[in-house]
Amino acid sequence: MPIYNSFAVFLLLAISLVIASGFSLGAAMLVLGAVVLFRPNTRRARLERDDWLLMAVLAGYFGVHMVLNLAHQAPGREYDAPLRFLLAIPALLLLRAFPLQAAALWNGATVGAIGAGLLSLWQWLVLALERPGGSTNPIQYGNISALLAMLAACALARAIQLRQSLPWKLLHAAGVLLGLAACLLSGSRGSWLALPFCALVAGWLLLRAGQGRLMLKLATSALVTIALLALLPNSPLTARMRLAVTEADQYARSANADSSVGARLEMLRVGLQLAPQHLLLGWGKEGMMQAKAQMVRDGLASPSIQEHTHLHNEYVDALVKYGLPGLLTVTALFLVPLGLFATRLRRSANREVRLASAAGVMLMLSYLVFGLTQAFLTHNNGVMMLGFLIAILWSLSQQQPVGTANTA
Repeated sequence: MPIYNSFAVFLLLAISLVIASGFSLGAAMLVLGAVVLFRPNTRRARLERDDWLLMAVLAGYFGVHMVLNLAHQAPGREYDAPLRFLLAIPALLLLRAFPLQAAALWNGATVGAIGAGLLSLWQWLVLALERPGGSTNPIQYGNISALLAMLAACALARAIQLRQSLPWKLLHAAGVLLGLAACLLSGSRGSWLALPFCALVAGWLLLRAGQGRLMLKLATSALVTIALLALLPNSPLTARMRLAVTEADQYARSANADSSVGARLEMLRVGLQLAPQHLLLGWGKEGMMQAKAQMVRDGLASPSIQEHTHLHNEYVDALVKYGLPGLLTVTALFLVPLGLFATRLRRSANREVRLASAAGVMLMLSYLVFGLTQAFLTHNNGVMMLGFLIAILWSLSQQQPVGTANTA
């Protein structure tokens, strides 16, 4: 089972973006593999309070959405995304009972980041796509590429700490660079915002480990790379940032919502108007769509927002559709795992545990930032990557006892 689990985790990350819905295969393997836990005399993990708290958050997200969807008489498809968090629980139990090999996670992330970067370069250079997105939306593609780059950076740090051979270090470094390239080429500005937060966590870790010189080298390399990308002719980085500033200025001056940023700001305004009217249970998805359409007909909102099924902000979208319970559950989904991972990071003396915990902190920070410009949890890949990465990283962070922190 440890080999089976390791292979499933490797696949989940390695083919997550290069094959349509590639993340589903590894996730399905983990869920199906959990059937062995029902066999008599099968080894089971001794769960701690934090395990139960994490599973309660995952189950609570599903439970609250199930009740509210029933209240709003939502169609069956609205139960699909929340159900994925419930499915992450048996995967977590399986991984706690039969721990995977840590290298499977880090190597899978590196392979996935390299694949995402190469596919993006192919679509950009050969197919001449302005915003490469693989087989999904460029926004989701950029977000997941940022996650893979972050995990590949952790893999590189691990390779340095373990004094692995130069080819392994170069492979992980390639994963970081190509994952970042995929993120930048996607034009997903929300994912770009998450990168500095992850960099701060990585810098803090290097300082704690006495690697201040290495941190300065990496920070300098990152700044030089960003500067070079910004100075490139027709750079997608500078073009997208200038466009964002222009569109925000147009909305502020004339309420022009016929643009990416303008539509987001208009949806934010409309959402904040709708939310107070149904704070207890929310409008539901269909109710929100009908309310937006009515505002458009009454001339109170721009027609550009009418067809959007979410408000491009995780928190406002949850508040409008599901009221205060929806906002509280999505906040708990992000903040509780963040707190648990941060506690493990602060208190653990084990190198592998600290690395997995740091990755968990960066994962949750990324989703907190993604949610500012995209309702990522309304998309299958956003839900699957979050739920199952929480399970995977938490199982790794629990494989060693917690003790006094050190700089190992």
